[in-house]
Formats: sequence, C-alpha cells, structure tokens
Amino acid sequence: MPAEERGAAPGAAILVVEDDRQLADLLREQLTLAGHAPVLAGGLGEARRCLADGRFDLIVLDLNLPDGDGLDLAAEVRAEGNVPVLMLTARAAIDSRVAGLYAGANDYLTKPFSVAELLARVHVQLREAGARRLLSYGRLTLDRETRACSVGGRVEHLPEREFEVLRLLVQYRGRVFTKEDLERALYGPEVPDSNTIEVYVYNLRRRLKGLGLEDVIRTVRNRGYVVV
Repeated sequence: MPAEERGAAPGAAILVVEDDRQLADLLREQLTLAGHAPVLAGGLGEARRCLADGRFDLIVLDLNLPDGDGLDLAAEVRAEGNVPVLMLTARAAIDSRVAGLYAGANDYLTKPFSVAELLARVHVQLREAGARRLLSYGRLTLDRETRACSVGGRVEHLPEREFEVLRLLVQYRGRVFTKEDLERALYGPEVPDSNTIEVYVYNLRRRLKGLGLEDVIRTVRNRGYVVV
C-alpha cells in the first residue's frame, strides 16, 4: 500500500516569464494577492539568470519572447528537474500545444485568458508538484527535493543513496525488498560487490532512532527489508 503523498504549502515562489509588461504586472499583482511570491523576467536571458540565482516552485512561461522561444526554456527546465511549467501563448494551433507539452510543459493556457482560470491552474500545478515532492508515513515525512527526513519538526538530511533506500521502503510499504532489489534500484546493472545495502539500512535505523522512531525498517529473515 503506497504511503500518503501531500500537497504543497501556500506561498510559492513563482517565476513569471512574460515580455508584455502590462500583463506581467497584472500577473504579479494577482499572484501576490493569492499569497505567492512572483518574480518577473522579460525574456529568456533574464529568466535563466533568475533560475541560476534561486529555486522556484512554478514557472509561468510565455512562448513568444523577444530573445527566443519559450519552448527552449521549458526543455531546459525539464532536463534539470521537476519544476512545473505553465505555458502562456497566443498560439492556438493544436500542434503548438502538443509541441509545448512535449517540451516539458505541465499545462497550457491560450491568450486571452481569465486571471481566475490562471490562478486555478497555478493552484493545481502547485498541489500536484507538492504531492510528487512530499511523501508521508505516520509521523515521518520525506522531501524528495531536499532529501530531508522529518519527524514532528525534527529534521535530518540524508545522503542520496540512503534517502533512496528509505524512499522506496516507505513509498511501497508492506513490500519486502531484497538486497538485490535495492542494489538494482541504486546502481542499475553495475552492482558493486559489497555490503553497502546493509550499511545504508544500519545508518537509516540509527538516524530514525535519533528522530524518535524505532523499528520503522524491519528485517524479514532470508528475504530482505520492509516498512509496515
């Protein structure tokens, strides 16, 4: 049975890439009133600088920009991570919408549009992104983006491979993972000849105990590990 996945909190950092200053100012005003923290960029160059300087929860992206095509930025964002992209454009043709979705857009809004519809779509994308990011099991919450493991306000940031072992066990709780299952998930076909899985599980148990949780990861004799 998969663990519970939760939505994102309000107050998202949103990058608005729009060269129409009047529309950009309107979007900034409405997103601010909705409790978010919008940042404006008038083109691809400025948007790339913003992305290099900070982390955003959502990108509202116009396709027709003065210094290039927003499709290029959407593809770059998708290649780098999982930040959702809501595309804005005057292009109404089906092939343009399909190209945007293939480039990495999560949703598509054709101009002219109502601000209420845009805010609704922003809310949906943030909620879905939050569900993908946070994974909960009882008092335990895992943050896929920061690799944070938290219990009742106490937080421990895990090394990448330890986090992945815990994520798999929590996300598919009740399923017994053999050592070989976990090795393939971590390393692919090139599995090292070592006892790294045992070490990761030992470290995770120690870290979870420090957060106030014991017996989260159980050993099933002659089979592997499970979270129940």
